[in-house]
Amino acid sequence: MRRLALLLLPALFLGGCASMQRLAASAFAPPRLQLDQVRIAEVDLVGTTVVLDFTIDNPNDLALRVTSATWRLQVEGAQVSEGTLPGGLTLPARGQAPLAMTVRLRWADVTRLAEQVRHQTQVAYRIDGAVSVETPVGLVSPKFKHQGQVPVPRLPSLRLAGVSADMRSLTDLELGLTLEVENPNAFPIPGATLRFDLLVNDVPVATGHEATLSQLGAGGEARLQVPIEVSLLGAGRAAATIHGGAEVRLRGTVRVGGLERPVDLKMDLGKR
Repeated sequence: MRRLALLLLPALFLGGCASMQRLAASAFAPPRLQLDQVRIAEVDLVGTTVVLDFTIDNPNDLALRVTSATWRLQVEGAQVSEGTLPGGLTLPARGQAPLAMTVRLRWADVTRLAEQVRHQTQVAYRIDGAVSVETPVGLVSPKFKHQGQVPVPRLPSLRLAGVSADMRSLTDLELGLTLEVENPNAFPIPGATLRFDLLVNDVPVATGHEATLSQLGAGGEARLQVPIEVSLLGAGRAAATIHGGAEVRLRGTVRVGGLERPVDLKMDLGKR
């Protein structure tokens, strides 16, 4: 009989633990996660920063601890990034605590963005995830999701405002291009890179050139002088017709941060 009692003790102990766990679980209320607001904290030509402000409510008589928060970002229906934020936040007993989650969207991570920049002023995004809280009944992870739109920044606009020609020698000509640059955004943009080929009457006279556009303030404008040395030998002979009224064409790309778009500028010198 005594031996039977000893054999039954582990089962009774385990049964008691299970009962205690069920009792604790029935008395425990899961923390509640509320999304208070979503802020677009920053928009620039590298990306945009979205801040989600949460309130976590703990209705229990004991303090709880947030262990981590995970998020996943989709733009225009395609997943572009995900991340995990470290925990450490303490939820007071029968109290609340704020939680700010910062998500950075880099334009370079968004496929087909160059096309969207030309045709859209905003792109749709979705953020979903969970906040994990350590509790007496195990890890509890209330989920969240949010969707919205962020403005797409505009690349600087360029205009070919003037072309000058100066004979350096019998075989060398210097062309001076005057570019007018405008920032259409309500925020400053860093220096841009312009890579281009120069054509005169549709004949390439200079290829693989690069110019750096200086930083522009919000809504700012600037003029850029770009000198180009052209040899009048070979294809460069077309540049010699510039004094007689030729069409000058600058064709290439302009890139700032993670954004790039094609550029095709023309000036008919015969119509000046």
